[in-house]
Amino acid sequence: MIVISHNYQDGPTQEVSDHVFGTTSIVRRAREFKGEQVLFCGVMYMAEDMYNMVDGDIEIFLPEIRVKDGEIDRPRCPMIKKQTGTEIVTARHLEEARKHEPDMILSYINTPSSIKAETDGVYNGTVGLDVIRRIAEERGGKGSVAFIGDYNVNEWIADVVRPEFPEFKVISIPALGVQCPSHVKIDEALFIETYRSLKSEFEDDLGLEMHAEVTKTLREFGFENDAYFGGTDGLVHKPMESGINHWFVGTVEGVVDRLRRESTKDVYSPGIRCPNMSFTTPEKVSTARELLEDGGPVAVAHYAASERPYFDVEILRPEMAEAPGESSSRIPAVKIIVEQEISTKAKRALEILL
Repeated sequence: MIVISHNYQDGPTQEVSDHVFGTTSIVRRAREFKGEQVLFCGVMYMAEDMYNMVDGDIEIFLPEIRVKDGEIDRPRCPMIKKQTGTEIVTARHLEEARKHEPDMILSYINTPSSIKAETDGVYNGTVGLDVIRRIAEERGGKGSVAFIGDYNVNEWIADVVRPEFPEFKVISIPALGVQCPSHVKIDEALFIETYRSLKSEFEDDLGLEMHAEVTKTLREFGFENDAYFGGTDGLVHKPMESGINHWFVGTVEGVVDRLRRESTKDVYSPGIRCPNMSFTTPEKVSTARELLEDGGPVAVAHYAASERPYFDVEILRPEMAEAPGESSSRIPAVKIIVEQEISTKAKRALEILL
């Protein structure tokens, strides 16, 4: 049994893992684990991506899920399962994107497998920029791409590409509302004040980095102060590979935990944590491992529907589940399976990240 954690897991969960990866690395390195049993610590779409990239030739488990009102509630990205009042991505956004007749429709990596399956590819910030530049170069600076996903990431892409290709059309679907609650809850005034205080102390020996999911105010502040914007892989590697000794890191605290553990850098942060990532703990990892080794999974979550709730959950060992059949239940040691057609099409879209 191999334990894999995402960079946004809290530090103690990372420490009990065999590997810690960023979001894109999960896709790029999935084939290394073909035929293995993997206990995955992260939100569910990441486990789906790993399953899809090896054509289902993997046994992949989540340490624990919470089912609420018939739908898997945690660990889910809020872009998929509404938890904080923000809008979520659904199939209707695909129809909206098609109406614009863009050169390409790309789905954000945080979206469900069935959304990915119906688009031309999957994007993170870097891939989004690469696709725009390729199309713009082929079409004399013109063209259009519809990005279905996080509004702030889409706006970051538009802001970066606009000076290069002012006639290129970046279509953000939906136009507003889908966003990462953890990143948009960063206290903007305190963030800016803290950076300026650190800058006065460390001067040129201070680096600034943040995820593109931050708000417009912090995005513009980052542009003004030569910040590095990256995904969860880049936000770890940039400070590690830099000669700068002090870093102010604007993203989920799991990245900060890893930097403090694996580097000698002096790291500061706004201290935000993702409740869906923090849902998985070392204790849940230990419990799931014991259950899987002694009797197998407690339940199977089968991704079978193109629309919410996406997953059917079959409880195999009801005596090990907390309150099975009630409106809210916790189920440890859950096996993930994605329906073959959805998985195959999602893999095709994910391969743009390779």
